[in-house]
Amino acid sequence: MENVQELALDILIAACETDEVGEDLDLDLFEAGLMDSLASVSVLLELEERTGVRLQPTDVDKDDIRTVNKFAEFLKEKIG
Repeated sequence: MENVQELALDILIAACETDEVGEDLDLDLFEAGLMDSLASVSVLLELEERTGVRLQPTDVDKDDIRTVNKFAEFLKEKIG
């Protein structure tokens, strides 16, 4: 599997529908208006599609997907 940082970035780009996500890996996606509740669900769907890992919406806190770097940390914990 690709490295976790790349996976996190790819999933968030797909969910937010913009590669602007990759310009600053510590950008707060919610504050920037790139992430909302609908995009959060897309993150879960993308994650399952790419890794086979199935998570419930309650398994993911807003802070887990706030930035690319935070999401990469979350993925390392969840999928190794």
